[in-house]
Amino acid sequence: MLSVVACFLPLADHLGYELSELVALAAGIGGAAPGIAAARMETESSTRALARAVWFSLWALAMPLAVILLNGLRRPACDPASGFVLYLALAVPSALLAASLGVACGFLSRRGAPWIYAALFVTSLVVALWPILRGPQVFAFNHLGGMYPGPIYDEAIAATRALWLFRADTLSYAGACAGIALVLGPPRPRRRGAAAAVLFGVAAVWMSLQAERLHWKASDAGIDGELGGRLETAHLVLHFPREKSEGERMLLAHDAETDVAAVARFFGIAPPARKIDVFFYRSADEKQRLIGAAETSFTKPWLRQIHVNDAGVPHPVLRHELVHALGADIAHGPWGVPRGIIPQMALIEGVAVAGDWPIGEFTIHEEARALRELKLLPDVGRLFKPGLFYAESGPRAYTTAGSFVRWLWETKGPREMYELYSSYKSLDAGTLAPAYLAFLDSLREPARAVALAEQRFSAPAIVRKRCPHEVAMLQRQASNARDPVTAAALWTRCADLEPDDPALLVSLHRAQVRAKDFGAALATETKAFAHPKLSKPLRAQLLTESGDAAWKGADAARAEALFAQAAQLPQSEPLERALAIRLKSIEDPTTWPALRPLLADGNTSPEILLEVRDLDLAHPRDGTAAYLIAKQLQNRGAWAECLKYASNALSRDLPGPLFVQEALRMRGIAAWHLGDAATARESFTRLAAARPREAERWLDRLR
Repeated sequence: MLSVVACFLPLADHLGYELSELVALAAGIGGAAPGIAAARMETESSTRALARAVWFSLWALAMPLAVILLNGLRRPACDPASGFVLYLALAVPSALLAASLGVACGFLSRRGAPWIYAALFVTSLVVALWPILRGPQVFAFNHLGGMYPGPIYDEAIAATRALWLFRADTLSYAGACAGIALVLGPPRPRRRGAAAAVLFGVAAVWMSLQAERLHWKASDAGIDGELGGRLETAHLVLHFPREKSEGERMLLAHDAETDVAAVARFFGIAPPARKIDVFFYRSADEKQRLIGAAETSFTKPWLRQIHVNDAGVPHPVLRHELVHALGADIAHGPWGVPRGIIPQMALIEGVAVAGDWPIGEFTIHEEARALRELKLLPDVGRLFKPGLFYAESGPRAYTTAGSFVRWLWETKGPREMYELYSSYKSLDAGTLAPAYLAFLDSLREPARAVALAEQRFSAPAIVRKRCPHEVAMLQRQASNARDPVTAAALWTRCADLEPDDPALLVSLHRAQVRAKDFGAALATETKAFAHPKLSKPLRAQLLTESGDAAWKGADAARAEALFAQAAQLPQSEPLERALAIRLKSIEDPTTWPALRPLLADGNTSPEILLEVRDLDLAHPRDGTAAYLIAKQLQNRGAWAECLKYASNALSRDLPGPLFVQEALRMRGIAAWHLGDAATARESFTRLAAARPREAERWLDRLR
């Protein structure tokens, strides 16, 4: 029955993580019943009772597997091979443990067996969930209930080494329970049962005692040991990789304290008296291994803990997470957020976006207005209802909630925000929605914002995607593949699984070009251009990459035509700047030895940078080459040289205002890293004419 219902549930309607976990949980809850029944019926042989219980459990597992595979005739199948691996890892061990434990309980007490098993099951859940409540991790391993990998926005889910080791421990517990059943059941005595109970039990308990080392459990001390760096500031305790230099540590501390002060101003409160722990992980892989949530940053407000991937300073999401952490000082709920036991996620995340108010080409209000123009803006009243925040795609939900809450803050002030966050009452967003929508309609959204929003916000929510976990895992493998042929094969599989996503075709085209499979690349290009959901920015990107392929093939005329077409379409500012340099370079073959490898191949080797430097020396009035060198030095963290070349570029001719703004930004950031506050302040003051919000945030840091 469960598998039939799963056929119509989002994410669980195919062989993958959700179905495997549902079956594992069902096996953990009800899988003891066959074992208890077998123990009651079998009065002569405990071995036969165990065999009956185990075989019944395995055949029961085959039923949902068959039903969900048949469901593949109704909906396209995803990746049954990887789904079957997860099914083996999650459902089978839970069923075997439940069956053997059920037999043992049945022999221990014929009448009380269900209650004994229920108590053991609840205890196992408490043991599994307690580290999430009181520790840093967001994953949960449970011998009877399976595994919870972490936040919903981490779409790549696979059977990890930690999971296989945990399931080996589960089977050891199953073996120990089987041994106990042999000891308790007829006929007696059962020396082999006792030996099995001791052997498997010792192995199982020993592995459980290694839970932290095997990454089934996490602790603050263990994470500190892995990261190695620690620094206390006035309001924070920063935990970071030990290899971070002293200068980077000081900048991180200063930047984080600046964010604390900004968030306190947003709420209209004093900075927190209790220090907040902030953990910075070296990579998404390290973060996933230690605590779960590879790409997703998160805060546990009730513990005053923040967990993010290290991204240098200024950190792009730290202020957002600090809103959650500081908000715990005024929220009265048990989780340090509003609304008691069941948090109102739209309000919580909306307040975080509003308090952070991230800088970018457009404000969150302008992006929300673009969503309204595209008819993609979620229903505000519905968005703030319990459980419906995650029914929307993440970017649309966060943008809408953030814009709505920021509008409240701008119209009613920090005091209203304080009272809203500290109240137990739910926010009646539906009543306020008409006034908010009227505010959005009063904005004059840039056409460029609408075009870029069409690409950024077009992805559906994870519950509406067909094969999100499989595609996310294949994307990760393709991005990490060293062989372009392998990468192209993986991207092909992605595009086959998610034919509605033209971005996958663009990635496939890129991989095919790198693999020098030009015939296949041309076919993919044609298919992508004909895709009904290909946005204008994505079309511009594809045109640019096709132009790069023509440029490398010495077909300059075609490359120029493709670049010119791309230039007529809206795209992100970095891509727009890079395209402008391509158009400038294609007209002057003397620049090709330096710029074609850099732009068309992404070759940033020292030899290519020397070519760019020679180009810079050969054109004393043109600052483009100096700009490109500064950008590469910024990417390397070579701040002194970056400052030199950015200043050089600003003293010469640049292709347009976007280049001047980026050169000012690079000059200011480099000076900030070097402790040259005067130069940084002068750079950001000049930038303020074009980018006032960004400049104001930087000038706030410099104060």
